[in-house]
This record gives sequence, structure tokens and C-alpha cells, in this order.
Amino acid sequence: MGGGSISPRGFTLRTASKEDLDAITRIHIEGFTEEPQVHYCYPYRHEFPEDHWKWTRKEYENYLAQPEKYVVYLLEDAVEVDGNTVCTPVGHAVWNLAVLTPATGADPAEKERKDADKKRCEAFFGRASQRFKTYFAPWAEKQVNLSSLVVHPDYRRRGGGTQLVDWGIKEAESKEWPVTLCASPMGRFLYNYLRFKTLADEVVQVAGEEETLTSVVMVRED
Repeated sequence: MGGGSISPRGFTLRTASKEDLDAITRIHIEGFTEEPQVHYCYPYRHEFPEDHWKWTRKEYENYLAQPEKYVVYLLEDAVEVDGNTVCTPVGHAVWNLAVLTPATGADPAEKERKDADKKRCEAFFGRASQRFKTYFAPWAEKQVNLSSLVVHPDYRRRGGGTQLVDWGIKEAESKEWPVTLCASPMGRFLYNYLRFKTLADEVVQVAGEEETLTSVVMVRED
């Protein structure tokens, strides 16, 4: 940095745009290396990394193309360099603010994918499609749903995940709506800390397989 001074400024939040797609994709892939759902649904991602990048990027491109339904918030690490603030994306959250509005875009279990286990994807996303009817239907359209949350491993345990979730909590409180989500066991600790309560433990299993995937369905109503 040419001997200039550098000082931390802390995390900041902003709405993501299409210009952020590569950064968002990188954070997702590097941040979900330990995520059970990724291991379960996309076990061939290391064998076909270009394919995994392509379809992950497409997923977020679809989110950004539906601003009437989804809001993608970026968490940035702000550092002051020689008097100028430099921001680096380090995490993001996808909020569904219109849960009854049909989503558009590619099927996450797209037949062309080489990185995915097709049967597991069908089982996982089939269960996800039933989740609303089973657990979230009582609130109908009056809920804010957290679709995805990830913080890059190098920036965890600094409050960034809490900051991303707090945005949705405040949005829901302004409408007097609950926040709903489905978390991995890894994320359960954060949501318990933020006063979410467990509605159910979901188990996904393909017929004939021993391997399972467990997720936690949660809600925060106040």
C-alpha cells in the first residue's frame, strides 16, 4: 500500500446488484465449504468446479432479477486506506419479502448440472416446496423469509451474520410480521441466540440410501 495507513472501519451493509455477481458467487462457494446441504446436493462440485460456479452464479442472478420478491444484502468489510474507505464483500443474505409470489428462473436441480446428485436435489427441493404448507402457511404472505445466509470463513465470529439477520428482523418488525427460515445445524446456534424458536427438524433421505440431511425449521415472532 505504499507505506500508507490502514485502519478497520467495521462491517457495512448495502443492496447487491448484478455487478456483484462474481463476488457473491465466490463468497457462496468459499463460505459453504462446510455446509451439509451443499455436501448432500452437490457432491461432485470439486470434480466439476466450472459447472458449480456457473449454476451457483445463475441462482443469484435469478434472485437479483426478481426485486419484487427478493432482496440480496451484501456484508462488506470497510477499511480506511490513506483516508479513503475501501469495501470488500465478505457475506450476503437473500431475503424473500413476497413468499406467495412464484419464483422464476432455473430449477436448482437442473438436469444439465454435472456437480449435482439429481435424486438428492429432487428430494431436498421437494421437501423445501412443502415446507411452506407444513410450517409457514399460518402466516401466508405476512412473513419475511430468510432464503440464504453466508459469511466468508475469514470473517466469521465478528458479528457479520448477526448484522445480516438483524436487517430482516427490523424489516419484519416494521410490518409486525414473523421471520421464517430453515437452517443447517451449524446455523442453529446463531438463530437461537437471536431468539428464533424451532418448529421442527426436517430430515431428507432418498429411498434406498442411508445418508440423510437434517435441517431446522425456525421462526421469530417478536
